[in-house]
Amino acid sequence: MRTLPLLVLALGPALLHAQDGDPLKSAACGDALAALQAARGGDDAATQPLRASAARTCLGGSGTPGRPARVLQAPIAIPAPVITPPSVALPMAPPTPIPPPVAIQRPPTPTHCDIGGCWADDGTHLRQVGPNLAGPNGLCSQAGGVVYCP
Repeated sequence: MRTLPLLVLALGPALLHAQDGDPLKSAACGDALAALQAARGGDDAATQPLRASAARTCLGGSGTPGRPARVLQAPIAIPAPVITPPSVALPMAPPTPIPPPVAIQRPPTPTHCDIGGCWADDGTHLRQVGPNLAGPNGLCSQAGGVVYCP
């Protein structure tokens, strides 16, 4: 907090010198604004050069706009696409037949078991692999008296 007053005292003359050249408080700016106010009630074409002169005197700059002005431009019109139907009718594909129903087979039921495995009611032999049975495609699972084999 103590450094702020010292900084203001050190920069004081520089700050005062920067405010001396303020174009908004100059006599030329006051004269340009008075001339603009006197011409305000009249024609807009006559006030335009006075407005530009007052802006250049009070605000500084070259008087040319920094960026281009907006230009009135007609909206861009894009025509709608024209879609014409084909002149020749395309042949229709024949309807696909309905697939036959899927036959779901009943899982095999073991009928006779021995030390080597079990024989199922569909005639397949299921090998005994430890406590499990193995069919032609891998291990089978047992649920009650029905065997499900992959």
